[in-house]
Amino acid sequence: MSVYKGGRSTFPPHRRVILSLGLLNAVLLIAAVVIGIYCAKAKDLQIPYSVLHNSSDIIRANLEAQAALKRERTSHLQLKLLVKHRKTVTDGLQRQMESLQTEKTNLKINRTTLEESCGRCLPGWILLESSCYFFSHPVSHSKKNWADSRAYCISQGGDLLVINNSEEQQRMSDNFPKVSSSSMWWQNGLWIGLTDVAMEGTWVWVNNVTEFKTMYWRPGQPNRSGPQSGNCAAFYFYSGSRGTWYNGNCHDHQLRWICEMEPN
Repeated sequence: MSVYKGGRSTFPPHRRVILSLGLLNAVLLIAAVVIGIYCAKAKDLQIPYSVLHNSSDIIRANLEAQAALKRERTSHLQLKLLVKHRKTVTDGLQRQMESLQTEKTNLKINRTTLEESCGRCLPGWILLESSCYFFSHPVSHSKKNWADSRAYCISQGGDLLVINNSEEQQRMSDNFPKVSSSSMWWQNGLWIGLTDVAMEGTWVWVNNVTEFKTMYWRPGQPNRSGPQSGNCAAFYFYSGSRGTWYNGNCHDHQLRWICEMEPN
């Protein structure tokens, strides 16, 4: 019970101790509650060790996958370079094989020609029926004008081709070399021994035989105007044995040629 002295109350000492202890217990209780709440939140925020361990495994696996992908890309690039190199080598070998095959074919043709001619024609000439013929080759022989072409044939013992009949016309068509060296059709023809130099419009062979047949001239030939015109005849096969003759400029036009001579 409180005792008032001089207008103020006084507590016995033991009560003051009890009151102090009560207040201290209250403070401690509040502190314990606050600490408990803080620890609970901290526990909720704490990442379990197993999660951290799994995350580390994932990161390591991701790095390993990236390294493996890089190695695969490097290997793929090396493989592409190897394939490209092998393709280059293969293409080179293919070209060599084609070249060798062409050479083999030419050798067979030359051997067959030699066997068939039995030495009756010069090397490079072919025996057809009762005459030896020479078709100038675009690789081995440069083109010439009509006069130089005839000079070559004469130097070999023959002359420019003279077509005597339809059978010989057919033989020339059958054996005409299918080689094109120019986009202009008339520049791919071969000189033959037929001109109208002495009298324009009268076509005469180099053996002085006048040619009267017109069925072997190409349509519109002989031509008297334009770049493809002149007084010397050439042979160009494209389809059928007829319509193969045309005329060209004897001096200015450079063509290949056909020689003819009697066999030995």
